[in-house]
Amino acid sequence: MKVVLLLACLALFVVCSEAQRCRGRVRRSEENCVGGRDTGTRRGNRCHRNSNNDMWYYSRRTRSCRKMSYRGCGGNKNRYCSLSACERKCVR
Repeated sequence: MKVVLLLACLALFVVCSEAQRCRGRVRRSEENCVGGRDTGTRRGNRCHRNSNNDMWYYSRRTRSCRKMSYRGCGGNKNRYCSLSACERKCVR
């Protein structure tokens, strides 16, 4: 019984972790705060069909992170999954 409960908890953890993953994000080592807003395109070899539509970018003009609608393909490396991730990397 304990093994079944443990496996159920493990399965729930995996499902929740997968649901919180941000699709369409740039690798952390490649993130940068330049380039302005680039929403990408809807076509391409490296499309993220289930990408997050709501992403964030850093605006050098306003010196703040702003929300944008990402299309799933391409774009520059100024793209973050959350406001807090953008601010952590770019706002000083």
